Amino acid sequence: MKIELKKIPFNPKEFETSLDGVKLKGVFYKENQNVAKIEAILSGTIQVDCNICADSFVKEIDDNLKLIITDKIYNGFDKEYDVIEIFSNIIDFDDIITSEIESHKLDFENICDNCKIENE
Repeated sequence: MKIELKKIPFNPKEFETSLDGVKLKGVFYKENQNVAKIEAILSGTIQVDCNICADSFVKEIDDNLKLIITDKIYNGFDKEYDVIEIFSNIIDFDDIITSEIESHKLDFENICDNCKIENE
């Protein structure tokens, strides 16, 4: 799902999209001409590799996301929100999901059940 930043309404609008079994559901709205906010839940399952034995296993995702999307360099600070600067004026929700999936795949706490038992 893609939407132009300029077409995002100032009133919150609900959305739901998914990619590879991971769902992003929430609201988006414009804060000002150059800044939109997304408040959503990312949920689903992904395949990750164990950091100890390198075996693949299924990991559950259930994250609250709060994002600021801007088409300018963002100089503000809000510790509740992560900032994504876009320069194409297009918000690509598939890119957001892909980025979050990749973050989970790189997590140092990706340890399969077998390795958890062996390390106890």
